[in-house]
Amino acid sequence: MSLSAAPVTVIIPCLNAEETLPDAIGSVLSQTVPPIEVLVVDDNSTDRSVAVAAAFDPRVRVLRNPSRGPGAARRLGVSEARGEYIAFVDADDTVDLTKHEKQLAVLENSDPHTLVHTGSLARWVDGDRPSYQRQGAEAAVGRCTQIVFERNPVCGASTMLRRSVILELGNYQDDLFGTEDFGMSLLASTCCDFVYLPQPLYIMNQHSTNITRRRAHMAYVHWLAQDYFRRCCPEAFAALPTESVQKYMIEPVLRTALDSYWRREPADYQRLLRLAMTIAPQDPQTRQLWRRRHVPMRVLRWWDRATAMLRPAVQEAS
Repeated sequence: MSLSAAPVTVIIPCLNAEETLPDAIGSVLSQTVPPIEVLVVDDNSTDRSVAVAAAFDPRVRVLRNPSRGPGAARRLGVSEARGEYIAFVDADDTVDLTKHEKQLAVLENSDPHTLVHTGSLARWVDGDRPSYQRQGAEAAVGRCTQIVFERNPVCGASTMLRRSVILELGNYQDDLFGTEDFGMSLLASTCCDFVYLPQPLYIMNQHSTNITRRRAHMAYVHWLAQDYFRRCCPEAFAALPTESVQKYMIEPVLRTALDSYWRREPADYQRLLRLAMTIAPQDPQTRQLWRRRHVPMRVLRWWDRATAMLRPAVQEAS
């Protein structure tokens, strides 16, 4: 198969992205190896995202994903894809114009069980911080289960692999809301050779609404992805060092629950705390948080403000 004829499906999960979606789709359609189709999987957007996507090239199809999240969007996209190879781009990101050509050059000369991921550049849309290339992905090469489990270094949206392999691994999971790509990387690491292309071929646009800003949520679904891996690949999970499981699966949940409490973050905190209590019921800090679980965060924030106001008066009196 020649590169110019390579059947690639690009999947774009989308939610209220009318401002950034044109750049995402444009960067895909302008590839040196164009895809045979682009699937924009819309998550019940309330803006003009669907109209924007529908006005593009005939290769762009819109699929409806009624408020089910990015995991369900990827799952639906893979199920509906006609291409032999699957690639992704998030609706607020873009890809280098040579990305697919370089990935296909590897895949078409490799074992079918090969996953190709690339370097990624984080760019702040408001220009508040300098751009930087994410580090660590270079370690995810070959069969690299422990590295993926411990570091989650792969930029999931940068990957390309065969559709047949994704389906063999059970496709992306609906309930891994934001870590569906981590779950897929974990499963793929048990049967695929990972190949890393160091050029920053994937461009991530960072902004205040990125789901990764929700720390309690991300800690929860990160654990879900690891637990999904444990259930699907028990032998591979059992082969991981015990200290790795403790340090990279258990401790992040406990640490983030404690941090979320002291930061008074109401979103997703209670769910994370319940998980922490389930996996480490004897941990003294977790037990203390559990005893305080019925105190609303708004009350704690009121207490913080009250004590902050009283503190200067107490200091002045002393």
